[in-house]
Amino acid sequence: MLKKSLYERTRRLDPTQTLELIQHLKEWVAEEVTFEEGAAASLGRLLSELSFSQFVDQLPPLMNSFERLVSAYFVRRGSVSGFYSFCNVWRERLIRRTLLLAEEGLELNDLGRPPAPYALLASGMAGRREQTLEDASRYFLIWNGDPADYFNQFAYRILAILQQCSLIGRNAADFLGKVLWRGSYGDWECWVAGDDGIASDEPSRRLELLADLRFIAGDHGVGEQALRQAQATLERARGTEAYQSMAQRAIGADLALTIAGNVRLERSGVHAGCVDLTAHAMRPLVSLVRFLAVQHGLEAAPTAGRIEALEAIGALEEDLARALSDAHDLFGTLKIRKEIALQPPYVDPAELTPAEQQRLRAGLESVRRLQKATRRVLATQKRKPAEVLRVALTEQAEVG
Repeated sequence: MLKKSLYERTRRLDPTQTLELIQHLKEWVAEEVTFEEGAAASLGRLLSELSFSQFVDQLPPLMNSFERLVSAYFVRRGSVSGFYSFCNVWRERLIRRTLLLAEEGLELNDLGRPPAPYALLASGMAGRREQTLEDASRYFLIWNGDPADYFNQFAYRILAILQQCSLIGRNAADFLGKVLWRGSYGDWECWVAGDDGIASDEPSRRLELLADLRFIAGDHGVGEQALRQAQATLERARGTEAYQSMAQRAIGADLALTIAGNVRLERSGVHAGCVDLTAHAMRPLVSLVRFLAVQHGLEAAPTAGRIEALEAIGALEEDLARALSDAHDLFGTLKIRKEIALQPPYVDPAELTPAEQQRLRAGLESVRRLQKATRRVLATQKRKPAEVLRVALTEQAEVG
């Protein structure tokens, strides 16, 4: 595309102007290559230091260095996918190092090495490979057999390390189950099926977590077994009350858009006059795309990848898919800017450029279109085959 654009532009220039343009582009490309190589080298050095870290107190300074690196990269490049990519690589390496440090700590306390193979799975932003500076992920520690005493202490140690890295709150014990679920494979089967006897996650929320689930570290055999169980549960859930509830919550999500198509702002509180990007823009988009991906049997993937896959199989029209991709990129851009500035994800439209204001309205409208399209899909599925055929014939007759 760039080559074609350059060719079209040089057709209108004389030889001297063409040479000047190409020389300018060569210098620009050289600068950008140098920047990208420098960013990659800096990330490589941080990852190397992380892999050789021996003590927990070495991790926070590395975290700070990484955040400065990725923030500078985003300010220069403005790439949401690039930001996600950097954060995904870093966070996964950090989690794996955390597991090793936790194992070593228990070994020093005479508890030995892990008595059974285990796997760590992730859902939410980590599962979708959409990690940013503010993690909103759920982790699942699953092991074979029943060495619960060891792995309970292992889980507490993991959370303590994450706490020291400022990835969770101050009291690690309060986050056990909320951030890190842990149990044997038998416990996992019960949790997946909703038979664990603990009302920690309501059924539709449980399905959402399963839909974004991904293996992160540990024993691949245990991880693959857990993922197969999750996929089988999602397939069996079709048509259930929990499945319908997952769909209805996505369809009925409150958007920052009025009936007239204007951006709806917070009316009161410290964020009056702003848009809550997470609650009323990004989360509804992610939820709808996730549900449609589950509906069509697609595997866990980033939201942008799911949109492309849904378009490829004909589940989304090309213009809507393009609008949703642009909306996802804009919502992500605005949210990352706030994270870098250490501010909550509230945006004042008056602070945006006219082009961004237009994209924000268009993006919210594309999510509303997706809500309506998903509602029609569900309504069609609820009808009996004869009813669907009768409706289709009636619509054809009206057109005729």
